[in-house]
Amino acid sequence: MIALSKVPPETFPPSDNLFQTHFWGSLKEGADQKALYFQISFTDDENKSNYIPLLVLLRKIRGQFVYAYVQRAPEEKSIPADKTGFLEDLSEALRPHLPETVIFIRYDLPWLNPDPGRRSEMLEIMMNYGSKYHNLHKAPSNHLSSSTCILNLGPSPQQILNNMRQQTRNSIRRAYREEVSFIILDAMSPDLPELLEKTYLIYKDTALRKNFYFEKFDYFDKLFKLNKDFIKPKADTSFEKGLVPLDAVAPPPKFYLFTAKKDKTLLSSLILAICGSNAYYMYAASSMNKRECMPNYGLQWEVIRFARSQGCTRYDFMGIPPKSDSNSPMAGLYIFKTGFGGAVTHYAGAWDYPLKKEEYQAFRINETLLLRK
Repeated sequence: MIALSKVPPETFPPSDNLFQTHFWGSLKEGADQKALYFQISFTDDENKSNYIPLLVLLRKIRGQFVYAYVQRAPEEKSIPADKTGFLEDLSEALRPHLPETVIFIRYDLPWLNPDPGRRSEMLEIMMNYGSKYHNLHKAPSNHLSSSTCILNLGPSPQQILNNMRQQTRNSIRRAYREEVSFIILDAMSPDLPELLEKTYLIYKDTALRKNFYFEKFDYFDKLFKLNKDFIKPKADTSFEKGLVPLDAVAPPPKFYLFTAKKDKTLLSSLILAICGSNAYYMYAASSMNKRECMPNYGLQWEVIRFARSQGCTRYDFMGIPPKSDSNSPMAGLYIFKTGFGGAVTHYAGAWDYPLKKEEYQAFRINETLLLRK
């Protein structure tokens, strides 16, 4: 049995999962989405009471309908063994809390998928086997890549280097021999606005060159301005007698802009997010200028060492092709990200739970047709 209650965003518990934080909900509200914050209570397999937070985003579909999007949640380790049953019960518990215009709930599931090559039809049979409603459908597309590469930051820097592909190590060393310089900025840095604008020009050019989706500059500007508001010191941060107050809060996610330059020319940039023990490779910009200097490799090494110094234990490269394929246009991305020695990880991806079946079928057909264009 699942019980669901709304909670104010200010009291939403902190999390190592960036996509399930108050900050992420606030960022998406600035991008014309609506954030809803819940606390889920349920009894686990050992008959113990459990409580987990859940951020749900309401997204518009062509201005008429809305779907509820649950990003990278619920986490596998936090729920009972009957994951499908839990997801069904959660969906039905969410139903009365959602607007009438919501036609389905889309879960971007961070559940491990040992066999990413299976067809959607077979995945649906396996997901719904023995379930109550048989109402979970594999979405035609994933918002976040269902495959990624996760680097363990626990070993020493030297051991992390040793675990890398030799070509990757050589490329990192080449960047330093070529005297590429690196800078780290956060939302409080006075030089951030200027470098963010220069970064965006390279980011947009990179996306157009490789035919990737890209955000508008306003999105990144809002991201760092909002992050500045979240990380501003409070009016009174003094702790009497060195004791931490009972109402002291955990730090919010923090974003950084890393840049690589040579001869005062910006060659590449990377936006890193740190949330608890997790670091995320969020956005990148790479110029065609002086590529022989390997600035992207040196930049990643700076990011890895910095994330480790901030107490992070995992670095998520945020998306790779599902497998190595030399004929794929994404082959270079796969080689680059996996070369740093991380573990290739496959997730279950996006799954839909229709609330209005006829409207959902119409949306699904349209979404599938758009993907084929």
